[in-house]
Amino acid sequence: MTPNDSQRDRADSDPEAPSIMKPVIIFVLLAACCGALVSISNLLSDNIISANQIRFEQKQLIDIAGDTSVTITMVDEDVYQLKSGEKLSGFVFKQQTDKGYNGVITLWIGVSRTGEVLGVRVIKHKETPGLGDKIEPAISDWIHTFKGKSLLNLADKDWAVKKDGGVFDQFSGATITPRAVVSAVNAGLERFEIEQTNWSRHEH
Repeated sequence: MTPNDSQRDRADSDPEAPSIMKPVIIFVLLAACCGALVSISNLLSDNIISANQIRFEQKQLIDIAGDTSVTITMVDEDVYQLKSGEKLSGFVFKQQTDKGYNGVITLWIGVSRTGEVLGVRVIKHKETPGLGDKIEPAISDWIHTFKGKSLLNLADKDWAVKKDGGVFDQFSGATITPRAVVSAVNAGLERFEIEQTNWSRHEH
Protein backbone atom coordinates (compact mmCIF):
# COMPACT_ATOMS: atom_id res chain seq x y z
CA MET A 1 0.00 0.00 0.00
CA THR A 2 1.36 3.40 -0.95
CA PRO A 3 1.32 6.43 1.36
CA ASN A 4 -1.35 8.03 -0.85
CA ASP A 5 -3.59 4.97 -0.50
CA SER A 6 -3.18 5.13 3.24
CA GLN A 7 -4.19 8.81 3.30
CA ARG A 8 -7.27 8.09 1.15
CA ASP A 9 -8.30 5.30 3.49
CA ARG A 10 -8.03 7.60 6.49
CA ALA A 11 -10.05 10.31 4.70
CA ASP A 12 -12.73 7.80 3.70
CA SER A 13 -13.02 6.53 7.21
CA ASP A 14 -12.84 10.00 8.83
CA PRO A 15 -16.04 10.31 10.92
CA GLU A 16 -15.79 14.15 10.86
CA ALA A 17 -16.28 14.44 7.06
CA PRO A 18 -20.06 13.77 6.95
CA SER A 19 -20.70 16.04 9.95
CA ILE A 20 -18.84 18.91 8.22
CA MET A 21 -20.63 18.50 4.89
CA LYS A 22 -24.18 18.22 6.31
CA PRO A 23 -24.47 21.86 7.53
CA VAL A 24 -23.05 23.09 4.21
CA ILE A 25 -25.64 21.12 2.21
CA ILE A 26 -28.45 22.31 4.49
CA PHE A 27 -27.28 25.92 4.11
CA VAL A 28 -27.19 25.65 0.32
CA LEU A 29 -30.68 24.13 0.21
CA LEU A 30 -32.08 26.79 2.55
CA ALA A 31 -30.50 29.56 0.47
CA ALA A 32 -32.03 28.10 -2.70
CA CYS A 33 -35.46 27.82 -1.06
CA CYS A 34 -35.28 31.39 0.26
CA GLY A 35 -34.30 32.67 -3.19
CA ALA A 36 -37.24 30.86 -4.79
CA LEU A 37 -39.66 32.20 -2.17
CA VAL A 38 -38.43 35.76 -2.69
CA SER A 39 -38.85 35.42 -6.47
CA ILE A 40 -42.39 34.05 -6.09
CA SER A 41 -43.26 36.79 -3.59
CA ASN A 42 -41.96 39.52 -5.92
CA LEU A 43 -43.92 38.06 -8.84
CA LEU A 44 -47.14 37.93 -6.82
CA SER A 45 -46.58 41.48 -5.56
CA ASP A 46 -46.03 42.75 -9.11
CA ASN A 47 -49.24 41.05 -10.26
CA ILE A 48 -51.21 42.54 -7.37
CA ILE A 49 -49.82 46.02 -8.07
CA SER A 50 -50.67 45.69 -11.78
CA ALA A 51 -54.22 44.52 -11.01
CA ASN A 52 -54.74 47.38 -8.55
CA GLN A 53 -53.41 49.89 -11.10
CA ILE A 54 -55.82 48.58 -13.75
CA ARG A 55 -58.79 48.88 -11.36
CA PHE A 56 -57.67 52.37 -10.35
CA GLU A 57 -57.41 53.51 -13.97
CA GLN A 58 -60.79 51.98 -14.86
CA LYS A 59 -62.39 53.89 -11.99
CA GLN A 60 -60.76 57.09 -13.22
CA LEU A 61 -62.15 56.58 -16.73
CA ILE A 62 -65.66 56.14 -15.34
CA ASP A 63 -65.26 59.21 -13.11
CA ILE A 64 -64.22 61.29 -16.12
CA ALA A 65 -67.13 60.00 -18.21
CA GLY A 66 -69.48 60.96 -15.37
CA ASP A 67 -71.81 58.11 -16.23
CA THR A 68 -71.48 54.52 -15.03
CA SER A 69 -73.59 53.30 -17.97
CA VAL A 70 -71.19 54.67 -20.59
CA THR A 71 -69.34 52.16 -22.77
CA ILE A 72 -65.57 52.57 -22.75
CA THR A 73 -63.68 51.05 -25.68
CA MET A 74 -59.96 51.19 -26.42
CA VAL A 75 -59.33 52.43 -29.97
CA ASP A 76 -55.61 53.10 -29.77
CA GLU A 77 -52.82 52.76 -27.22
CA ASP A 78 -54.05 54.62 -24.11
CA VAL A 79 -56.96 56.11 -26.08
CA TYR A 80 -60.59 55.25 -25.30
CA GLN A 81 -63.92 56.08 -26.90
CA LEU A 82 -66.87 56.98 -24.69
CA LYS A 83 -70.28 55.93 -25.99
CA SER A 84 -73.72 56.54 -24.53
CA GLY A 85 -75.84 53.85 -26.13
CA GLU A 86 -74.86 53.94 -29.79
CA LYS A 87 -73.77 57.58 -29.69
CA LEU A 88 -70.09 58.51 -29.51
CA SER A 89 -69.85 61.13 -26.77
CA GLY A 90 -66.13 61.70 -26.40
CA PHE A 91 -62.67 60.34 -25.77
CA VAL A 92 -60.32 59.76 -22.87
CA PHE A 93 -56.60 59.60 -23.53
CA LYS A 94 -53.35 59.56 -21.61
CA GLN A 95 -51.15 62.65 -21.63
CA GLN A 96 -47.74 63.23 -20.02
CA THR A 97 -45.58 66.17 -19.08
CA ASP A 98 -42.01 66.13 -17.82
CA LYS A 99 -42.31 69.64 -16.42
CA GLY A 100 -43.45 68.61 -12.93
CA TYR A 101 -41.41 69.76 -9.93
CA ASN A 102 -40.21 66.19 -9.37
CA GLY A 103 -40.43 64.88 -12.91
CA VAL A 104 -43.09 63.26 -15.06
CA ILE A 105 -46.81 63.74 -14.38
CA THR A 106 -49.18 61.38 -16.21
CA LEU A 107 -52.83 62.32 -16.75
CA TRP A 108 -56.09 61.08 -18.18
CA ILE A 109 -57.85 63.79 -20.18
CA GLY A 110 -61.48 63.35 -21.18
CA VAL A 111 -62.76 65.46 -24.07
CA SER A 112 -66.24 65.68 -25.58
CA ARG A 113 -66.78 65.51 -29.33
CA THR A 114 -67.16 69.29 -29.29
CA GLY A 115 -63.72 69.72 -27.72
CA GLU A 116 -64.69 70.56 -24.14
CA VAL A 117 -62.86 68.95 -21.23
CA LEU A 118 -65.00 66.30 -19.54
CA GLY A 119 -62.48 65.81 -16.78
CA VAL A 120 -58.83 65.37 -15.89
CA ARG A 121 -57.36 62.83 -13.48
CA VAL A 122 -53.78 62.29 -12.38
CA ILE A 123 -52.57 58.74 -12.94
CA LYS A 124 -49.04 59.05 -11.60
CA HIS A 125 -46.78 61.75 -10.18
CA LYS A 126 -43.94 62.33 -7.71
CA GLU A 127 -44.87 65.83 -6.61
CA THR A 128 -44.20 67.03 -3.06
CA PRO A 129 -46.77 65.89 -0.47
CA GLY A 130 -48.63 68.84 1.02
CA LEU A 131 -47.75 71.09 -1.92
CA GLY A 132 -47.78 69.67 -5.44
CA ASP A 133 -50.03 66.73 -4.58
CA LYS A 134 -53.04 69.06 -4.65
CA ILE A 135 -53.45 67.93 -8.24
CA GLU A 136 -55.06 64.80 -6.75
CA PRO A 137 -58.88 65.03 -6.46
CA ALA A 138 -58.77 63.30 -3.07
CA ILE A 139 -56.72 66.21 -1.71
CA SER A 140 -58.05 69.22 -3.61
CA ASP A 141 -60.82 70.18 -6.05
CA TRP A 142 -58.32 72.05 -8.23
CA ILE A 143 -58.19 69.36 -10.94
CA HIS A 144 -61.94 69.83 -11.53
CA THR A 145 -61.44 73.42 -12.71
CA PHE A 146 -60.63 72.10 -16.20
CA LYS A 147 -64.13 70.73 -16.74
CA GLY A 148 -65.94 72.57 -19.53
CA LYS A 149 -62.81 74.38 -20.70
CA SER A 150 -61.81 74.22 -24.37
CA LEU A 151 -59.56 75.84 -26.93
CA LEU A 152 -62.62 77.78 -28.12
CA ASN A 153 -63.79 79.26 -24.83
CA LEU A 154 -60.31 80.12 -23.55
CA ALA A 155 -57.73 82.20 -25.37
CA ASP A 156 -54.16 80.91 -25.65
CA LYS A 157 -52.97 83.32 -22.96
CA ASP A 158 -55.61 82.01 -20.54
CA TRP A 159 -54.08 78.54 -20.54
CA ALA A 160 -51.71 79.40 -17.70
CA VAL A 161 -51.76 79.87 -13.94
CA LYS A 162 -52.80 83.29 -12.68
CA LYS A 163 -49.23 84.14 -11.76
CA ASP A 164 -48.40 83.84 -15.47
CA GLY A 165 -51.45 85.81 -16.60
CA GLY A 166 -53.82 82.85 -17.05
CA VAL A 167 -57.10 81.84 -15.41
CA PHE A 168 -56.00 78.82 -13.36
CA ASP A 169 -55.08 79.06 -9.68
CA GLN A 170 -51.61 78.11 -8.57
CA PHE A 171 -50.95 76.47 -5.21
CA SER A 172 -49.58 78.30 -2.23
CA GLY A 173 -45.86 77.57 -2.25
CA ALA A 174 -46.11 75.49 -5.42
CA THR A 175 -46.45 77.01 -8.88
CA ILE A 176 -44.43 74.58 -10.99
CA THR A 177 -46.81 71.64 -10.55
CA PRO A 178 -50.07 73.36 -11.55
CA ARG A 179 -48.25 75.17 -14.35
CA ALA A 180 -47.12 71.79 -15.71
CA VAL A 181 -50.62 70.31 -15.53
CA VAL A 182 -52.24 73.32 -17.22
CA SER A 183 -49.70 73.09 -20.01
CA ALA A 184 -50.30 69.35 -20.37
CA VAL A 185 -54.07 69.75 -20.61
CA ASN A 186 -53.67 72.51 -23.19
CA ALA A 187 -51.32 70.29 -25.20
CA GLY A 188 -53.80 67.43 -24.84
CA LEU A 189 -56.61 69.50 -26.35
CA GLU A 190 -54.37 70.46 -29.25
CA ARG A 191 -53.54 66.79 -29.73
CA PHE A 192 -57.26 65.95 -29.66
CA GLU A 193 -57.94 68.41 -32.49
CA ILE A 194 -55.33 66.65 -34.62
CA GLU A 195 -56.27 63.07 -33.73
CA GLN A 196 -60.07 63.27 -33.36
CA THR A 197 -60.83 62.23 -36.92
CA ASN A 198 -58.47 59.29 -36.73
CA TRP A 199 -59.82 58.16 -33.37
CA SER A 200 -63.40 58.47 -34.64
CA ARG A 201 -62.68 56.13 -37.56
CA HIS A 202 -62.49 53.30 -35.03
CA GLU A 203 -66.11 53.83 -34.01
CA HIS A 204 -67.91 50.50 -33.73
